[in-house]
Amino acid sequence: MKNFSEDFKPQMRGSVPNGGGFTPEIRLNYAALLGRMLRNWYWFVLAVGVCIGLAWLNLRYTTPVYLAQTSMLIQEQSGGTSGLSKEVIAQELGFENSYVIDNEVHMLRSKYLMQRVVNLLGLDTKFIHQGSVRNTEIYNPESFSLVPADTSATDIAGSPVQYGSVMVRFDNEDNFSLIRAEGDTLSVPYTQPFNIGSREFRLQLTPESPPTDHRSVFEIKVMNPSDVANSYTKALTVSQVERSGVVNLSLTDPIPEKAEDILDALVNAYEQQIVEQQSQTGGLTLSFIEERLGYVTEELYEVESDVASFKRGANLSVDIQTQGANYLAQLNEADAQLAELQVRQELIEEIRNTLTSSNENFEALPVASEIISGVLTDLIVQYNQLIFDRDNKLEGYTQQHPLMATYNEKLNNIRESILRSINSVLRETNERIARIQERIRPLESQMTRIPGNEQKLLQIMRQQEIKQNLFMYLLERREEAALTVAAQVPNTRIIDRAEASPSPISPNKPIIYLLAIGVGLFIPAGTMFLRELLGTTVPTEDEVLNYLPYPIVGRIVKSSEHGKLVVNQSTRTGIAEAFRLLRTNLGFLLPGEQSSVVLVTSSVSGEGKSFISSNLAAALALTKKKVVVVGLDMRKPKLAEMVLKDEGERKNAGLSNYLIGKSSYEDIIRPTVLDRLYIVPSGPLPPNPAELLMENNMGTLIQRLRQDFDVVILDAPPVGIVTDGLLMKDYVNVTLFITRLGVTPKKSMPYINEMVEEGKLPRFNLIVNGINPKAAYGYGYGYYQ
Repeated sequence: MKNFSEDFKPQMRGSVPNGGGFTPEIRLNYAALLGRMLRNWYWFVLAVGVCIGLAWLNLRYTTPVYLAQTSMLIQEQSGGTSGLSKEVIAQELGFENSYVIDNEVHMLRSKYLMQRVVNLLGLDTKFIHQGSVRNTEIYNPESFSLVPADTSATDIAGSPVQYGSVMVRFDNEDNFSLIRAEGDTLSVPYTQPFNIGSREFRLQLTPESPPTDHRSVFEIKVMNPSDVANSYTKALTVSQVERSGVVNLSLTDPIPEKAEDILDALVNAYEQQIVEQQSQTGGLTLSFIEERLGYVTEELYEVESDVASFKRGANLSVDIQTQGANYLAQLNEADAQLAELQVRQELIEEIRNTLTSSNENFEALPVASEIISGVLTDLIVQYNQLIFDRDNKLEGYTQQHPLMATYNEKLNNIRESILRSINSVLRETNERIARIQERIRPLESQMTRIPGNEQKLLQIMRQQEIKQNLFMYLLERREEAALTVAAQVPNTRIIDRAEASPSPISPNKPIIYLLAIGVGLFIPAGTMFLRELLGTTVPTEDEVLNYLPYPIVGRIVKSSEHGKLVVNQSTRTGIAEAFRLLRTNLGFLLPGEQSSVVLVTSSVSGEGKSFISSNLAAALALTKKKVVVVGLDMRKPKLAEMVLKDEGERKNAGLSNYLIGKSSYEDIIRPTVLDRLYIVPSGPLPPNPAELLMENNMGTLIQRLRQDFDVVILDAPPVGIVTDGLLMKDYVNVTLFITRLGVTPKKSMPYINEMVEEGKLPRFNLIVNGINPKAAYGYGYGYYQ
């Protein structure tokens, strides 16, 4: 028997297993995968085109969003703290105190400030132009405005305010169309109010530029200011620049001008709140002084009236004597000091009453550095600042939040310190009042020596002088307090005014198009990769060799002529030449001086066994050899359909008739359209094909065929399904195992390897069927097309 020479032996990957278990290495052939992708380039082009189209549609129908930014410097307020506080100690040690900035950042993010902005700019009303592609919001329309026709936006008759929207179309200068639902359109004059939710509004045209578009429809939405403030608070970003006092604010919105206005209004509202906070203490002090001035003015008016009345009644037209004037001057000096201390006493007692009457609630305290000073003033300033910070935190937290408990604890501690300080200052003030009163008593006793009428007049004038001094003292303190309130400025400086980005930040066109291209490339590539990775069939020749590392003697390309004889004397197609190449390679495997038996099988049905058997036999017959093809598949026979043209001949006796003894040897041998090519059809389907093949008649038949023919080709059923082909191992010289790309299952490969190792398929060789002629394998089959 001839063997392959080294020059003509087909390439093998690995070696034929020679004992022991065989486990093929399963790996992806990336070169083959890349080749498949290149051959299917049109899928990539199509997928990329579709994804770019979808990206274009997304950009067309998506509303662009702009980013507006501003920055400001927040300076820590001076004053209000002294001594050894945590902040002072931290600064002395070189650490930054970011607590104040953190509080201000939280204040800027508060819903309270944003709601003030919403009310200031009227952001709770939105005008939306209904476009054919997408709807567009109009900010501060120039040609019209919405004017409330009711008196208040608060609850009406105890029921909550209801919000809603309407559609309008400007028909002419006198009327507009009010569209509430499909088919519900009402022509309304501009002077007539209409309802949106539970409120009434009127449309007001701008005389200088009335609407000229009488076909477009606009939606007017009136929303809850609280909900609008919540949405803008979520879109707002406030961040501190490293450890400095610089704070950056940014806001995203579809309208860049509106985003700029919101940031500017937010900064103004923040500065206004800071000024209100700083003026709060001075305002309380100013109210206290104003109240005292009212009382003193009335008392002074009464005293001056008493002086005039007494002079008229006593017929005194001259001034008092020099001795009385001296007494009065000394008393006035003492009374002026006493009046200041009494004002101080009243202010301190009012502060104490405020602290002791509100144990659960915390109220800001009045303080005037002109009246009281020192540690008590500093403690009151700290107390008021903590109350202000706590109230700001309550915009975002509840009373039960742990942070509120921390603030309450600090406020209680400072309140205790203030009460201790008040008791000390009040005790000192009372002592000074007592000393001054001791100085006044001798002077009052000396005044009794003055004549009666003059003495009475002196007492009345003394009261007049006391009230005048107190009146002037309170006037001076009121002016000082008013100047303090008026001179309050915010502790901020604007670094950059709000400015929006010239181009939208979302959607990002370059990124979206790049993403579309990436997705367009990924979808077909991923599909092919998953088919390679998760596919149940063998897709490429390289993967066949990974599972079955045996010699390949032939490669058959895909053809539309599958299912019939394609090899004859005149055909020069690529598939015919593939069979001629298979015939040449097979010649190195067959014995030279005696006839040979070739077993053609596969793992499953549909891999092209009968097609390859018949055409291989035809190719051998063209070399002057007498060839017979035996239809060994008595389960799903297809050989006769391919070779025999006459349908009547296909139904005549065949192999099954011979094996059961009903037909003779000569009855089953049939000639074909080609000289020296004969066929033994399968015959009628028997119920027990495997048992028939095990009979002695099968061995006798093969012996007779070897005597009469040069080559006997056995077209056997799949060995991965039935054992019919394995029963022929004692008669076979060469086994040709068919693998069809995309059909041969991977799970059958270990079983085939096991049968080869056990010697059940002698002289095992591979034929790869179903090769794509356009694939980059380099065999040049396209030359014959």
